[in-house]
Amino acid sequence: MSRWMPALLALLWLVAPPLQARERFDHGRFEDVALYRPDGATRGVVLLLSGADGWNAHADGLAQRLSADGLLVAGIDWPRLRAVLHADGGDCALPDGDLENFSHWLQGYVRLPGYLPPVLVGEGDSAPLAYAMAALAEPDVFAGAVSLGFVPSLDMGKPPCRGAGTVFDAPAAGARVALRPVPTLATPWLLLQGGEDARFPPEQARRFAAAIDGAAVAELPGVAHTLAPDRWWPRLSAAVSALSRRAAGRAPPVDAGLAGLPLVDVPAQQAGDTFAILLSGDGGWAGLDKEVAAALAARGVPVVGFDSLRYFWQARTPQGLADDLDRIIAHYAVRWQRPKVLLIGYSQGADVLPFALNRLSPDARARVERSVLMGLGQRAAFEFHLGNWIGRERDDTLPILPEARRLEAARTLCIRGEGEDASLCPSLAPAHARQLVLPGGHHFDGDYAHLADAILAPPQP
Repeated sequence: MSRWMPALLALLWLVAPPLQARERFDHGRFEDVALYRPDGATRGVVLLLSGADGWNAHADGLAQRLSADGLLVAGIDWPRLRAVLHADGGDCALPDGDLENFSHWLQGYVRLPGYLPPVLVGEGDSAPLAYAMAALAEPDVFAGAVSLGFVPSLDMGKPPCRGAGTVFDAPAAGARVALRPVPTLATPWLLLQGGEDARFPPEQARRFAAAIDGAAVAELPGVAHTLAPDRWWPRLSAAVSALSRRAAGRAPPVDAGLAGLPLVDVPAQQAGDTFAILLSGDGGWAGLDKEVAAALAARGVPVVGFDSLRYFWQARTPQGLADDLDRIIAHYAVRWQRPKVLLIGYSQGADVLPFALNRLSPDARARVERSVLMGLGQRAAFEFHLGNWIGRERDDTLPILPEARRLEAARTLCIRGEGEDASLCPSLAPAHARQLVLPGGHHFDGDYAHLADAILAPPQP
């Protein structure tokens, strides 16, 4: 009977947890994602990347177990994502920003009360990706990363867009790259490595991890490269739970009086008299918003990040937004001892900002040194719908032009990319806004330092 035991254990692995209600959805580069919601409160978020065989019964069983631990799990088919990366335009790939944006979208979609940095788990062919993302990510993008059956090479369908010489060795040919140990990780990384793994034996895994501050190895005796679920599940469950608790414990406390507002503090070290409030696009506080905020803070202007995705998951009004900005301005003017504020909006954040500006209290309006509208559209939405991301026309949006015509050029800058055809900026008269055209499209070619300089540049006569 002993020869049937592995098959029996695998069967028990698949059927032990009760089948969770699942949803399937697409978002951007992520196709046919399987969503597993916990029965009770969400204790953490996991982005689970499948192995080489895609999202199969084994991956489904793992996701169910994690969900039963109180975790929200997004099951990502790695071969499918790799194919999308390969088919996309450009000669390189790196999905770190995609994963971060996807996590923000996911948590907005399920309406979590606060953002939780996710744990990234990769198994088999995707295990190297989990390490690479941990090595490249900024602090607090991920709660941690776990690799199940790691080898130090990665094939994303194309060479990586960055990290050569630090994380990646340049490929001699094709898309597969060797991975290097980085000196220090801002994101904790755990390897679960089989004791009988012939592809990357545990002694090699230990040497690789020993060179990295922030990495750890757990050896699983009697397990080969294809990990046996009954052997490694306790270690994985404990690791993901610990990483999730660590991230939850590092979440900043909500300031009294601002409870319920999805805000992120980006402090600056230099003294000054001005701070900024940056209203994000509908993808949430990620990507361009975070990069521009960091660039402003590096230039001495602290930023209050305003997560539009989470804020507009419930219906809002122009006056309600203005009232909330009143509270934010008053609070941070005292907290940071800076009497002046820059109000900056990007994409959806820019669309709604003219409405709020025209409804601020006199005290708050007097503090506004300048407003900056980046990627301004034609109509503003005060409630998020999934159709926002697929360009579906809606009848509950408001025209921006009448509100923008009430602004003053001396205190308003409208920035658009030269490739943006639908921007409202060209329709604004010189009396209402100064205009600036930068290279690129809606994301300004990723030159966020230049964008920060443009925001802070004094008005030209």
